[in-house]
Amino acid sequence: MPSKELRLLFAGNPEIGIESLRTLNDNFNVVGVLTNPDRPVGRSKKAEAPPIKQEAEKLGLSVIQFERLLSESRAVTRSLGANFLVSFACGHYFGSKFLGLFEKGAINVHPSLLPRHRGCAPLQFAILNGETKSGITIQRIAGEIDSGNILNQMNFEIDGKDTYLSLQQRVGSLSAPFLVETLKQIIKGEIEEIVQDHQKATYTRLLTKEDGLIDWNKSAKSIHCQIRALYPWPKAYTLFKDKTLIISGVSDCLEKVGKESAPPCVIPGTVLGHVKNRGLAIACGDGILYVNKLQLAQKKELDSASFVNGNSEIIDSLLGC
Repeated sequence: MPSKELRLLFAGNPEIGIESLRTLNDNFNVVGVLTNPDRPVGRSKKAEAPPIKQEAEKLGLSVIQFERLLSESRAVTRSLGANFLVSFACGHYFGSKFLGLFEKGAINVHPSLLPRHRGCAPLQFAILNGETKSGITIQRIAGEIDSGNILNQMNFEIDGKDTYLSLQQRVGSLSAPFLVETLKQIIKGEIEEIVQDHQKATYTRLLTKEDGLIDWNKSAKSIHCQIRALYPWPKAYTLFKDKTLIISGVSDCLEKVGKESAPPCVIPGTVLGHVKNRGLAIACGDGILYVNKLQLAQKKELDSASFVNGNSEIIDSLLGC
């Protein structure tokens, strides 16, 4: 299949797909971009375009926006003349009628080593689970979520300080050349598809604000993972003087966490003190966790030393009450 025969429709929404869109546009014929409708954002509720739409407009690409992919969306898509679909963090369900528009194929970029972590939050769950490795899978789009044949995979390490934000940025950079390489292999007929072992599939779910509430009775490692996995959204939080206190940064890498025991009979959630260059020492279920970035509701984020300077009563307080 000559590359000039491919007419790509790129489907996506968040920033993670921007570099892939740029690189595809440099190497192939991208005829349009499918993304969600503009949505109200922030306190002003002003409508804001998805990041992928903003990038597509900079590139001079046609943009189509639909809430659901019904008959109208199919008609508009058909008018673009696209024959190959590339999806990356799109969020739409692609039904058989919509997929039927793309005679050359339809693929999806998924940031996990499928069949592990199917679903909408693979990077966050990898961090939550304390995993040290993840990857990127390029797969055929199938009827069941993330169940299509694997076309290509690559691995990367998860550092013990990685956050959801840092992994998003890494995946965004790694996916672009990997996607182009895979498309070129598809064109040359060099891909050997692998059927997923569905018995080994695990699933993720959409995280909510409630997932951010810290239970200080849990292990220091578990809370360390929770704080990193939920940054920058929805963010981990606790209560301090009946106010929401966001915990947005931790000291030490995961491998070092929990090796320091809290004093006997100390209640988990107790702030034991502040240690220079490490942060607030907080008792957890099995040891001490050091946090270095905090933010009271409606206030700006502060490093731990600055926070203590303005809120000295946090020392010896019991968080979560």
